[in-house]
Amino acid sequence: MSRGISRRSGFTLIELLVVIAIIAVLIGLLVPAVQKVREAASRIQCANNLKQIGLAFHNHEGVYGYFPKGGLDGDPQAVTTGGAPNPNGYNYDEFPPAYESGTTCCRAATKRGWNWMYWILPYIEQDNVYKLGRDDPPYWPNVANNGGEDDVARALIKIYYCPSRRAPTGYGTALFGRSDYAGCGGFYQGEEHENFGDVPPPPLGQLPRANERQLYNFGDYPSHKGVIVWPGRGAKRKIADLTDGTSNTIAVAEKSLPASRQGLDGGDNERWNNSGWDEDNVRWHFRPRPDSEAEKTALFPGTTNGTVWRRYFGSSHSGGINAVFADGSVKFISFSVDPVAFMYACVADDGKPFDPSSL
Repeated sequence: MSRGISRRSGFTLIELLVVIAIIAVLIGLLVPAVQKVREAASRIQCANNLKQIGLAFHNHEGVYGYFPKGGLDGDPQAVTTGGAPNPNGYNYDEFPPAYESGTTCCRAATKRGWNWMYWILPYIEQDNVYKLGRDDPPYWPNVANNGGEDDVARALIKIYYCPSRRAPTGYGTALFGRSDYAGCGGFYQGEEHENFGDVPPPPLGQLPRANERQLYNFGDYPSHKGVIVWPGRGAKRKIADLTDGTSNTIAVAEKSLPASRQGLDGGDNERWNNSGWDEDNVRWHFRPRPDSEAEKTALFPGTTNGTVWRRYFGSSHSGGINAVFADGSVKFISFSVDPVAFMYACVADDGKPFDPSSL
């Protein structure tokens, strides 16, 4: 007498739900781990970007005897398209300069006034992009693509983008590139944000008020100096000028930029190569801030102001920013850094000692 053998196939509903729950738990554990690994890799790549920039600074200094300079607006030899001298192109003998009245904003008339990111191109294996720049006449107002500024701006230089924030990206109909790094202009006198008039108390703040296009903030004022300097009167930053020591002076670091304002705000709204003396390519001594804290809605609830010019460093990383010092070394600096120590690290000639381990 044979007996039928009962065969069970598949899973019961309860078993299936248990399996799904286990998979969900595993995914919940794995995703943050993967994100942390990815961010760690991005942070390392960002540090490597700055390492290459630091080496390029030294190569530039070795060839020319000074570090690459910041950007300039207009041109001291500006002419109209008819060839007549145009004093509105720049008056270097005025302080505030003539363009404080709005006559010369917001980029250089020729490549002479392009910023440090252009001048180090030959030393980061981008000589082909460097050669797109031309020695055209200093026409002002600007004529289209003068000096090849647009051709250069459309080249997206990978090491100028932090992978934690964005891939190499062009903006606007012309698809001009940007950068996630800014040179250090030293101590900034005046507002931390142009639109809101907030002057930090001493020692981090100082009156009278002055914006970035005034004498105090050109990176060359005594005891306020930065590695990046405004080139309007021929200033050049030599290693000998860094009296606090190259290992104690920040040259370039990541700039703060909210995710919602990429390619838009003052500090990310100009061609990467030709943005004038501007927050696009230079920042100052204020405490670095994460991008999330730089959102206008977070800092200034209820405000309806338009563009905000952010003058501080920052990043999309969790915990801090990468910075390359004038000796070529790269450090990760916490957002909780002592703001006074950070200020001392930004200024090249203040004579203020600080503990490097505090950064």
